[in-house]
Amino acid sequence: MTGQVWVLVLAVVTAGLLAARARSHDDGDGDGATDGDGKAGRTVSAAPRAGTARGLAAQARQQLLSARSLQVTVTDRSAGAGRSTPSALDLSLDRDGDCNGTVTFGTRGTATVLRHGDRVWLRMDDALWRARVPGSAGRALTGRIAGRYVTGPASDPTLKDLASICDLSALRAQLRAEARDEVVTERGGPRTLHGVRVVPLTGTRHGTEDTLYVTASGTPRLVEQTRTSTGSGSRRTDVTTRYADQGAPVTVTAPAASDTVNVSRL
Repeated sequence: MTGQVWVLVLAVVTAGLLAARARSHDDGDGDGATDGDGKAGRTVSAAPRAGTARGLAAQARQQLLSARSLQVTVTDRSAGAGRSTPSALDLSLDRDGDCNGTVTFGTRGTATVLRHGDRVWLRMDDALWRARVPGSAGRALTGRIAGRYVTGPASDPTLKDLASICDLSALRAQLRAEARDEVVTERGGPRTLHGVRVVPLTGTRHGTEDTLYVTASGTPRLVEQTRTSTGSGSRRTDVTTRYADQGAPVTVTAPAASDTVNVSRL
């Protein structure tokens, strides 16, 4: 049992990294300088100018990093998505470690993840359990779980990495680290996206185009990012990440005891 849950944990962590792709960019038109950590060999561009593509991206990134809570929705249409990695993720999380979300693996099935305080709940549908545990063992396991949540403390060896996906601080660190490697160079005209007036900020690197959609008025806020590549087959990338409810309360309703099975019993 532990090994099979661990496989899902790895997949959920991968989903979190996909969500982290929706990070802001730095354009490359400034002079190089040593980064804030003073690390040798790494350079960053000069301070962004207000109103430029780079300036808007930097402001939107700061708003995202300072949010006390966040909803992240990822749709991955890349080659291979839905097999070993998720094809979709919808996660709401806050700085207190509370979160709720769903992870979808294409036609293989869906998992629901909940965390409140030090408690974690995981429920996979029968199709996903059987995809993870094939044959008679999978049938026996789904019969034993019977559609209930598997639950345990966030520190449990089986669940702790799953619990860490609900760590907003970890996601912020990932956003901060990976943002250094990306660029935006062009600012497009205003348009409406999800009922919000936004400005697209676009950059291309190694054949992959990233577009950040940032609010067109008020404090710049990142609404959505798309990442697409011109590759084909197994090299094709097509990921859309949407950020919403920045600062909104995250509500987690613990399942009834009758709808759970403790991980220690498995």
